[in-house]
Amino acid sequence: MQPAAIPTDRNTDIASTVVATMRQLGVLGLPRNYEIFYEALCGSNHELSLAVVSFSNRPTQEDLDRIGRTFFPQHHGPAIVEHAREMVAKELEDIATLLRSEHSHIEKYGRILDETSIGLSNRSLLSQELLQKIAGAMSAATSSTIDHGRQIASTLSEKTAELESVKSKLEEYKRLADTDPLTQLWNRRAFDKEITRIYNSNRGILFNALILADIDHFKDINDRYGNPVVDR
Repeated sequence: MQPAAIPTDRNTDIASTVVATMRQLGVLGLPRNYEIFYEALCGSNHELSLAVVSFSNRPTQEDLDRIGRTFFPQHHGPAIVEHAREMVAKELEDIATLLRSEHSHIEKYGRILDETSIGLSNRSLLSQELLQKIAGAMSAATSSTIDHGRQIASTLSEKTAELESVKSKLEEYKRLADTDPLTQLWNRRAFDKEITRIYNSNRGILFNALILADIDHFKDINDRYGNPVVDR
C-alpha cells in the first residue's frame, strides 16, 4: 500500500483522504485504525509510514493492532499487559512442569538407591554376578538421572531467556507509552507521573521548575499550511 501524497494547501481535507484510503483497503472504521492511517499519511512518523506501506492490499485487523501496539501503546496498555501476563503465566507453568518432572525423576532414583541398599545389606546372599548386575543398574540409573538433570537445566535456561524477552518487551512498551510519537518527547502520561513524583518529595518541590514554551502565531501557521507542515 502506497500512502497518498498529502498537499499542504489550506484546502486539504486530510480526514477525507484517510477515510478514502481505509475504505480502499477494506479497513474497519475504528478510531485506532484511523489514527494509524492519519499519522502515516501525514508523514509525521517515518517508521510508521514504512510499516503501513508494507501492508498487503487487505491488511487484517491483527496486522493493524500489532502496529498500533508498537506506535500507540498508550491506547493498548491493558491488552499489552494482559498478553504479557498470559505469556509469563505460560512460561511459569512450563517451568513448574519441568520441576515436577525433575522431582519425579529424583524420587524414582531415590527408590532405586533404597532398594539397592536393602539388597546389599545381606552380602552373604549376593553372588559376583548379582553384584555386577546391581552395579550396572546403578550406573545406568545414575547416568539417566544426570542426563535428565542436564536437559532440565538447559530447558530452564531457555525459559529464563524467554522470560527476559517478555520483560524487555514490557519495558519497551512502557517507554513507548510515555513517549509522544511525533516529537519523541515525554507525553502527558509521563508528565503526570513525574509531577506526582516531584510533589511526593520535599526536595523535589524545592529543586524542580516548570518551563512553558509557546510558538507565536502558531494557529496562523496551522490554518495556512495545514497539520502536516505544523507537525514537521
